Amino acid sequence: MQQAGSVRMEGLSVDVVDAAGPGEAGAGPRRDMAWETVTSAFARQARATPNRTAVRRGDVLLTYAGLDAAANRLARQLMGQGVGRGDRVALLLPRDVDAVVAILGVLRAGAAYVPVDMSYPEARIHFIVGDCGCRVAITTSAGLSRLPPGIVSLALDAQAQAIAETPGDALPAVAGADDPIYVIYTSGSTGLPKGAAVTHRSFANLLQWYIRTLGLDGGDSTLLVSALGFDLTQKNIYAPLLVGGTLYLPDFDVFDPEAIVATVESRSVTFLNCTPSTFLPLVEGAAAGRMERLASLRWAVLGGEPIPIRRLLPWLGHPACRGQILNSYGPTECTDICAAWAMGAANWEDPVPLGRPVDNVFLAVLDEMRRPVAPGVEGELWIGGLGVGLGYLGRPELNAERFMTLRVPGHEGRMYRTGDRVSWRADGVLDFFGRLDHQIKIRGHRVEPGEIEAALCSHADIREACVAVRRDGDAEPRLVAWLVMRQTATMPLEAGLRRYLAERLPEHMIPAAFAALPALPLSPNGKIDRQALPDIVARSPDAVRSPHGDGASDGHDMESLVLGVWRDVLGQVPASPDQNFFDAGGTSIGLARVQAAIRERTGRDLPVVELFAHPTVASLARLLGQKAGGPTAGGRVTPASGNRQAEALRRMAQVRGGGR
Repeated sequence: MQQAGSVRMEGLSVDVVDAAGPGEAGAGPRRDMAWETVTSAFARQARATPNRTAVRRGDVLLTYAGLDAAANRLARQLMGQGVGRGDRVALLLPRDVDAVVAILGVLRAGAAYVPVDMSYPEARIHFIVGDCGCRVAITTSAGLSRLPPGIVSLALDAQAQAIAETPGDALPAVAGADDPIYVIYTSGSTGLPKGAAVTHRSFANLLQWYIRTLGLDGGDSTLLVSALGFDLTQKNIYAPLLVGGTLYLPDFDVFDPEAIVATVESRSVTFLNCTPSTFLPLVEGAAAGRMERLASLRWAVLGGEPIPIRRLLPWLGHPACRGQILNSYGPTECTDICAAWAMGAANWEDPVPLGRPVDNVFLAVLDEMRRPVAPGVEGELWIGGLGVGLGYLGRPELNAERFMTLRVPGHEGRMYRTGDRVSWRADGVLDFFGRLDHQIKIRGHRVEPGEIEAALCSHADIREACVAVRRDGDAEPRLVAWLVMRQTATMPLEAGLRRYLAERLPEHMIPAAFAALPALPLSPNGKIDRQALPDIVARSPDAVRSPHGDGASDGHDMESLVLGVWRDVLGQVPASPDQNFFDAGGTSIGLARVQAAIRERTGRDLPVVELFAHPTVASLARLLGQKAGGPTAGGRVTPASGNRQAEALRRMAQVRGGGR
């Protein structure tokens, strides 16, 4: 168990206190941990099952012994560059076997890893690498040009021979239980992302709860469908590797529900962890027989956004389904999960509760005076115990605001204030009611509107900006930006702003719609009145329809069909039949919903690459309306070729990892 004391690392200094005792309200069961660092646990597992497959992507695999030796070789290379305990190493890598080797190699050297998404704009990559104080970055030859100057870089492909010639025998343990294991950057309300650090001890506590709750053993496996830089990804890299199971990595580069289902079926994957918006396309509007192909799944661990449980009941209630859903809740600052709730077809609730605290974690619901509230009364959720991380790198003011030492019934020590509105039930289960601030979630990503607003206001043509989320029915949540332009503004509103923001923000933080206002509405106290912001009305399909003769044609009918699909998925239709789906606010997950809707309404199963190749209403309608060269056997459309294929691949590269 965690002992009282202190932990110090560059930019951080925090107190460490004991977790709450057993039987206290809001306290997860207090359990002693079998191990305190991932590195020691994996080394034991590698010795126990050296010849089992540990990690695999397509035809590339490593056994436990092979992964252990590869991590040791890379660790020695890093140590030769001066990397050691307390350092941080940036990882700018694709989601492949080498990335898993890199993660374990960094930990073996005693350092913490900082995953950086390769799809990020170069300016954001430079900021994260500089802000976290990384002297060394691990990447590929293709990623070298995206790193800031002056950093020591290790390109795994270019230096493969030198790494292979390095000894792979065991290394002594370097990092301690209270050292950081990783730093993950989240959106920042001040306009800059912030790095949250987590300790080995906190992460070991989470993993042991996770393995026990899911009942994982050597017969289990997972498919990693989330990005390397996502907090929920981290536990799914290690969980199968610590029980003798197999970690599968997708051998496809974009979110493709059919490819995910095929991998689950062929590899007998037993658990998936992702956002609800990623899981829904696997089971909703699915092709015939897909439910049976998911029969190996025992668990769907969903988190990051509310679960639309009624849309998952057809899967839970299907005769072929033997799975359960685990609703997982927790902020990045508190090691990913601090509360959870399991359910199946017979015991679901709507809305789904957050559940009860995980092992060695204490939860408190407090009022504005930081006093506990009674069951049924809403308050702010505070988190204490082993889940609480080290805080934000180099943000002392923010740490003082979000991490505080409190004395509440059942707990005394450092706690994190979440900003989430919750209440206790009489039986100790938490219900969720929203945020106390303007923070929002988009496809599981935590987004601070202030960061987007700051990026918008950095443009010379924009004087003020306000960003919020809108959702119409079952359409994807979409970011909307209201702008007050300067009199000198000359930039085309949407196209120009998208290009500008794409150079500064990740794809999931770029608004789906923009509206110019003469002024932002203000409340009596002078703050922006977000409730008074006008709706951005979805355009009428009649306004964008291409001209046709008096008689209806197949193309006209198909265009109307595609417009209806876009409206259902995006909550709006495009400004013209030639506007790109992604420029209208679409995402790779939204494209999967388009695929399912087209299948349901036409019986034609379009491959994902075809949807990327025909991303406008007009082009997709023409494809569906073709009489010659129509569907092949089984209703599938022949693949795109030539320039369309090249454009599809370019767009796919831009939205790579969109299944997050």
